Amino acid sequence: MNVTYDFTGCTVLVVGGASGIGRATVLACLDAGATVMAMDIDKAGLASLQGERLIRAEVDIADAKAVDAAVASLVVQTGRIDAAVLTSAIQKRTPIDELSDAEWQRHLDVNLTGVFHLMRALFPVMKRQHKGSIVAFTSGLASNGWPGAAAYAATKAGIIGLVKSAALELRTFGVRVNALSPGLVATPVFLASASAEELAMYERSLGVSKAEEVVPTLMHLIGDGSESISGNVVERRLIPRVS
Repeated sequence: MNVTYDFTGCTVLVVGGASGIGRATVLACLDAGATVMAMDIDKAGLASLQGERLIRAEVDIADAKAVDAAVASLVVQTGRIDAAVLTSAIQKRTPIDELSDAEWQRHLDVNLTGVFHLMRALFPVMKRQHKGSIVAFTSGLASNGWPGAAAYAATKAGIIGLVKSAALELRTFGVRVNALSPGLVATPVFLASASAEELAMYERSLGVSKAEEVVPTLMHLIGDGSESISGNVVERRLIPRVS
């Protein structure tokens, strides 16, 4: 069975669009006919993206004013925002007793407060439309933890509470908000944080997905086919490899 999507006339915001899952989502949404704003702090990564209906926005989502300006600009250009995929995150592995205030705060600022900034800017737009879908990213580490990943795991646990509250606030407006836990994916964030031993262990057992393998789940969550799904944590579970 083949599934296709037609996003013609729709506007999709993809945050973290310069690389990894975000980049794969940008390309898929462009292929489906959408106008796409790729937002990222990575100027070079944004510049390498091409598309007739592509809008680039170099933004640090920890900066509330920059987020507000970019979202407002997108609305001026397209008139609406039908979906937002919020993939941006940082992860640096540091034991708690070695974790500086600055490093802890940067994780909070990007992974949690940045998502809050985006949701706060998107709420009025989608409320006016009485339609829209927002997908934020959590992680299995939110419930399982990992040595050295306390800052990252804490922010991803916070995403769940934020998403569930946002979904309830927007329910009467016909706007959906969900969290996606994508499993093990070979993104720049994961590859830069995981040790060689950890990566090899996952490759031998569960395996590690490519970014493109997450896209079908995202396309479903932002598409009309999931109009009854909101306030959920959707988990992609890899099937363990049989040796």
